[in-house]
Amino acid sequence: MALNLNIEYIMKLPLSRRLLILAGINVFIIVIFYWFLINPKSKEIDELRKGLDDLSRKLAESRRIAKDIPRFQAEKEELEKKLKEALTQLPNEKEIPSLIESISNVGRTAGLKILLFKPGNEVPKDFYAEVPIRMIVQGSFKSLYNFWYRVSKLPRIVNISGISITTVETKERSPVLKAEFLATTFRFITSPAKGEAKKQ
Repeated sequence: MALNLNIEYIMKLPLSRRLLILAGINVFIIVIFYWFLINPKSKEIDELRKGLDDLSRKLAESRRIAKDIPRFQAEKEELEKKLKEALTQLPNEKEIPSLIESISNVGRTAGLKILLFKPGNEVPKDFYAEVPIRMIVQGSFKSLYNFWYRVSKLPRIVNISGISITTVETKERSPVLKAEFLATTFRFITSPAKGEAKKQ
């Protein structure tokens, strides 16, 4: 009955006041609706947007990487090819004697007199071993030049280091040189097979 009185009371009010009360009730309903329904959902929407942004960034990064995969594969294949080419210049254990003989033959062909040709002990490194050869040769400057030039053209890597050159007194008109140096070649160390490693 009190409610009826209130409604009757409101209905007797001037139109402007009734509109004002109606507007207030609408505002109250909107505030309650926003506070309990929209506000929690807006926070959830913000979190979902952040997650979507993160996923979009990751997707863009993945697409960029996927786009570069052919380039990376081409680079990998090129590096593997270069490694194989480099390894062909490192002889294996069986090829070392023939390589040492080749160096000796190159010296004779160049016109040098070989006074000392002494292979030293191998020096193991990471995946290769150094094979030093101490040499003392005698001949003209042209013969020395030809020898070192021909050694540089060998299919295997041979480094010449520690060169010491002196002149030799002879009755010949052109000067004769005596050269001492270290010719170092390299051997590829193959990893032992699993069966061999177990036996050791």
